This record gives sequence, C-alpha cells and structure tokens, in this order.
Amino acid sequence: MTPDLPRGRFAAILGLVLLADALDMLDATVTNIAAPTIVADIGGGDALIKWLTSAYALALGVLLVVGGRMGDRYGQRRLFLIGMTGFTVASAACGLATSPALLIVARAVQGAFGALLIPQGMAIMTKAFSRRQLERAFGLFGPLLGLATVGGPVLAGFIIDRDIAGLSWRPIFLVNIALGTFGVIAATRVLPRD
Repeated sequence: MTPDLPRGRFAAILGLVLLADALDMLDATVTNIAAPTIVADIGGGDALIKWLTSAYALALGVLLVVGGRMGDRYGQRRLFLIGMTGFTVASAACGLATSPALLIVARAVQGAFGALLIPQGMAIMTKAFSRRQLERAFGLFGPLLGLATVGGPVLAGFIIDRDIAGLSWRPIFLVNIALGTFGVIAATRVLPRD
C-alpha cells in the first residue's frame, strides 16, 4: 500500500495534472467561439470552422491509447514532459499560424501531444498517491473539467472582445505558452522519477 505523500508534494503533483487536463479541455472547446473570428482573419471558410475542433479531437482520440502505452514503456514522467513541451510549442504554432492549412496542422499536432500528456497524469497519480489521496484527487476532476469545458468558450469570447495587443484571436492559443512553460518547469521539479 502506498503511503500518503506530504501535503505540499501531493498538492504540487495534483495541481500539475489538473493543469494538463484543464489545458486539454480548454483547447478542445476554445475554438467553438473563436472560429468565426479566425476565419474572418485568415480565411478558410466553413472547412476551417469544421476542422479547428475536429483536427484536435481526431489526433487526441486516435493517439490517446498509444500515448498511455508509450508512458508505460518509456516512463510517465518523460512522456508528460514531452507531451507538455510539444503541446506548448504546437500552441505557439496555432497562435502564429498565417493560413488555414497551417492552423489545422498545428491543431492536429497539438492534439497528438495532448494524447501523450493526458494519460501520464493519471498513471503518475495512481503510482504516487495513497488510496485516500487518490479519492481526494479524483473528486476534484469532475468539477475542474466542467469548469474548463464552460470556461473555454467564455475565455475565447473575453480574449476576442478585448483584442489584446491587437492580436484578435491569437492569444487564445498564445496564453498556453506561459501555462505550458510553467507546467514543464514544475514537472521537472515535482514529478516522481519512474
């Protein structure tokens, strides 16, 4: 039986896994509101609107099991770091895309790295947390994912309405650079080695 981790370490690992899952959920839903603004800026019409979410979801869904197996084989910590780093770089590519094709490819790459990232968090928690800590951790997932699902479109609307630095829709993806960089730095410090 796994002993309880110290409270600070438990909170740090849980916060990091929740950050990864929140990033995934936000990015899965943020384009629902942003799509018309993106199309008005870089073109692409109805096809781009359909593929903005589909490219992400397709890559994530197809590769999720593969990502989990790779974590089992090569280590959850390593795959978490690769997934978070790739997700951050792909988010930057989304925010800097100058054409519909580049944006769709960047969204697919973002989903692929999300598929490496998401399964690792659950595996890390299962190995590191005691049964009691796991129950507390899983009790936070439902509310967080619900907030992230609702928060994605709200955040997109807020960012587009504010037109931060005249960048229109781009900050909905560029904000992930700060969050992802924080996630990578934190992961190198708090995730257990496996």
